[in-house]
Amino acid sequence: MPPKESPMQSKGTQADTWMESRRRLLPAMVVGTILEWYDLFIYAQAAALVFGVLFFPQFSSGAATLAAFATFGVGYLARPLGAVVFGHIGDKYGRKRALVTTLILMGFSTTAVGFLPTYTSIGIAAPLLLVLLRLLQGLGAGAEYAGAFVMVAEVAPARRRGFWTSVPGVGLYGGVLLASLVAAFVFTLPKETLYAWGWRVPFLISFVLIGVGLYMRLRVVESPVYEEMAERKAVRRLPIITVFREAPKRLFLAVLLTAPIAFHAYIGLTYALTYSAQRGATAKEAVIGTVLASTVALVSVPIAGRLSDRFGRRPVYLVLAAASGVIAFPYFLLLSTGEPALIWLAQAALMGPAVFALTGAQAAFLAELFDSRYRYSGVAMSREISTAALSAPAPVIAISLANLSGGDPWLTAGVMVLISAACFVAVLVLPETRGRDMSVDAEASAAAAHVAGSSMTGAHNHG
Repeated sequence: MPPKESPMQSKGTQADTWMESRRRLLPAMVVGTILEWYDLFIYAQAAALVFGVLFFPQFSSGAATLAAFATFGVGYLARPLGAVVFGHIGDKYGRKRALVTTLILMGFSTTAVGFLPTYTSIGIAAPLLLVLLRLLQGLGAGAEYAGAFVMVAEVAPARRRGFWTSVPGVGLYGGVLLASLVAAFVFTLPKETLYAWGWRVPFLISFVLIGVGLYMRLRVVESPVYEEMAERKAVRRLPIITVFREAPKRLFLAVLLTAPIAFHAYIGLTYALTYSAQRGATAKEAVIGTVLASTVALVSVPIAGRLSDRFGRRPVYLVLAAASGVIAFPYFLLLSTGEPALIWLAQAALMGPAVFALTGAQAAFLAELFDSRYRYSGVAMSREISTAALSAPAPVIAISLANLSGGDPWLTAGVMVLISAACFVAVLVLPETRGRDMSVDAEASAAAAHVAGSSMTGAHNHG
C-alpha cells in the first residue's frame, strides 16, 4: 500500500486547502497584526506626545519625554520571553492556540492603559502600573506577527508564498496607519481636554479590535503543516531548545535580517515625531508624516513580497537592505528642515518604500528558513531578539546621540547605515529559500538524501 501523501506534498490538495481557508485565514491574521501594531504605535505616539506630562510631571520636559520613551522600550524586554512562551505553544500545541492567546493578552493590556489613573491621582504607582501593562503588552506581541505569517506560509501555494505572507505585513502598517489617524485627531485636542480624558480614547478603542479579531481567529482552521507534524509525532518537547541546538547560525543570521526593520522603522515612527517637533513642525504635521509612510507601505509591502516570488528572496532583500542604509542621511536631512512638505517627503518617499517594504520581503524568507518542528519558535525568536536589542532602545539611542552631537541626527544616521550593512552581509551568507516545501524538515531531508546517496555509491562500488 503506498504511503499516505501529506497535504503539502500534493499540489492539488494544497491548492484546494488554500482556496478553502484563505477567506477566513487572511482576514483573521490581518486583524491581529492591525491590533498588535495599533496597540504598539498608539502607545509610542502617546509616549512621544503626552505620557511625559501625565506620568512623569516631576521631571523636566526633556527628562519626562525620555522616561516615557523608556516605558515604551520596557515592553520590548518582554517580547523575547513572549517569543519563547508562545513560540513553544505554537510549535507544540498548535499555531491557532498561540495566535488566539496572544491576541487576548495584547488587547486587554492595551485597553487597561485607558483606565489607568495618572501621577496626579496615585503618584508613583501610576508609572509603575503603566510599565506593568506595557510588559504584558510586549509579552503578547512577542509572537503575534511572526505566528500570523507562519500560519499563512504553511498554507499558501509555494509559487505565491512571498506575496500571501506579506499580507499580514499590510495589516501591520494598517495598524500604524490607524494609530496615526487616531493620534492625529486625539493628540491635537485642546490640552485641557487631552490631558483630562482625551488621551484614554485611543487605548479604549483596542477593545473593539479584540472582539473582531477573536471572532475571526476562533473560526480559523489549524495549519495543515502542524496537523501533519502532530500526526507523525514530530512535535518537539522543547522546540526553542531544538532551535538553538540545530540552527544557531541560521537563528543569528535571521536576527540580522530583522535589524533594519527593528531600528530604522522605529526611528521613523517614534523618534522622528519628537525630532520633527524640535525642528519646528507641529505634532499634527509630524503625525501626518507617519500616516503617509504607512500608506505607502500598504502598497510597497505586498510588492516586495510579490517580487520575492519572481526573483527570489535573496535578491530582493539585498536591494532593500542596501536601500535602507542609503536613505539614512537624506532622510534626516529632510527632517532637519522642519518644513512639513519635506518631512512628509522623507517619510513617504524614503522610509515607506525603502525600510517598511522589507516587511513584505521578510515574511516568506524567515518562515522558509526554519523547519516545521521549530518554525514558530525560530521565526518569533529571530524577530524578537532583534526588536529587544534595537527597537526598545531606538528612540533613547537617537536622543542620546543627538545630545552628544549638539542636537544633530548624523550619528543616528550612521548607526542606521551600519545596521543595514550587517543585514546585507547576513543575506549574502543565507541560502535562497524560495519554493521550499514547508512540511518537510530540511535537516532530516538533507540527511536522508545523504544516506540515500551514500547507499547508492556503496552499492555501485560493491557491484
